[in-house]
Amino acid sequence: MPDEKVKIFIDSILNKKMSLVISKINSLKSEIETNLKNITQSDDFFTYEIPKYLETKEENIEGEKISLLHRYTLKISTSTNQINLIDNLLEGINLFCNRAALFLLRDDKFVGWGGIGFSNKNGEIGNNDVKKIFLSFSANTIFRYIINNKKKYSGKALSQPDDHLIYSRFGGEKPNKIFVSPFYVNGKPQAVIYADSFGDKEIEEKAIEVISTIGEMSLNLLPFRQKLLARVKTKEFSEEPEKEKIDLREPIYEDFFHSTKKNDPERKARVIINDLVLYNELTIDEARKSKNLYKSLHDAILQAKEEYLKKFNDISIFEKQLVKILANGDKEALRGYPFESLF
Repeated sequence: MPDEKVKIFIDSILNKKMSLVISKINSLKSEIETNLKNITQSDDFFTYEIPKYLETKEENIEGEKISLLHRYTLKISTSTNQINLIDNLLEGINLFCNRAALFLLRDDKFVGWGGIGFSNKNGEIGNNDVKKIFLSFSANTIFRYIINNKKKYSGKALSQPDDHLIYSRFGGEKPNKIFVSPFYVNGKPQAVIYADSFGDKEIEEKAIEVISTIGEMSLNLLPFRQKLLARVKTKEFSEEPEKEKIDLREPIYEDFFHSTKKNDPERKARVIINDLVLYNELTIDEARKSKNLYKSLHDAILQAKEEYLKKFNDISIFEKQLVKILANGDKEALRGYPFESLF
């Protein structure tokens, strides 16, 4: 084969091989670029987790605090009655102090509603004993001070001349620091929130204020929430037979049926009347003594009755609870009320 032809043949082969190599390189290059682009667009490319050893203690604490506030905001705001609401309120406050208590202002005295964190050890009272405590409004205590001045107090346990009365009833050791705040119902200071601390434990005042504010707002909205829930429940009961055929002859369904008919009206009546009592604390004690509850609370009583009758027809259950709770068992204190049942 002439030299020229050999050269052309070799060049042809080399060109083909070169083209093939270039093609593969370009293909590989394109694939690499695509993969790099996919990597940068992946969510995992931008997400990362800070190691625990790099996090500051303050960041951890703040995160836990926000989580607790969120949890108790939900618990308080979704409470279905005032007892449950205040229990959740005190439980939430106690997360940010050693002990917490709520005292209602009733006429001329402060009456313990409930407490949490009281140990019942070494001379200290227990949580349930807080309900037995009352302090005269005439005593010059921090409770009276914050009600009269409508502002909170944070500082030493003994700030007013008669504060020793509080701790003599609590028993045990005197706290290092206290935080006391008025609790508003319908815009009026009608209760006192008490929190204290011992040793190195700090009182998280801002957190307590947030929970207290949520409690006030939720308590004011509770009657509207209860009416809404009652309507929803009534709708559920009316729709239930269409959804599911219930054989009332079977014992399990019979028990449920009787429980619904017998117990729910009583519970509803108690919740409604307890709310009436809470919102009219300043009026009720005097009205009980003078036996003119119906005259003093005419509109509120009729509104409570109307709310009950929206769901249940047995008026005797409502009127029994009205006497038991509102009149403290004294039917004569409801003089003038048009009783519709004999019991």
